[in-house]
Amino acid sequence: MADTKITAAIEHVGPYGPRGPESAVLITGSYVADDTDYHAMYFGCYDKRFVTYGIDNPSDQTVTVTIYGSPSATAQVGDVGVFLIGTSVVVTTGAYGYDTTDDGFAFYIMRCVSAIAGDDEVVSLFVHLFR
Repeated sequence: MADTKITAAIEHVGPYGPRGPESAVLITGSYVADDTDYHAMYFGCYDKRFVTYGIDNPSDQTVTVTIYGSPSATAQVGDVGVFLIGTSVVVTTGAYGYDTTDDGFAFYIMRCVSAIAGDDEVVSLFVHLFR
């Protein structure tokens, strides 16, 4: 079964546009923690190399977050050329968590899952991209 797609929104771009050398980019997304499906947010690198990704998990379930490097905006986890970056980040109930990477890829997949269905709280995802 394919991951449930999280719509990514660009919330902030520095003064020179998303590809400007001094411009930081903030991408956000969210999903309702009411199932055990994989939820995935896809985003491009915008010519940035440093990525800080994290979540705000107000739900009553622990969320496991993994990030993958991808060769395209449509590739899925398990496809050829999609690589796990680092290890998973486990964010406990009612907590925040983040990690960083400087592994450069054209696109990224931020994937979240809960072991059991949660309480319908909205889990928020944040991605900060820097040069």
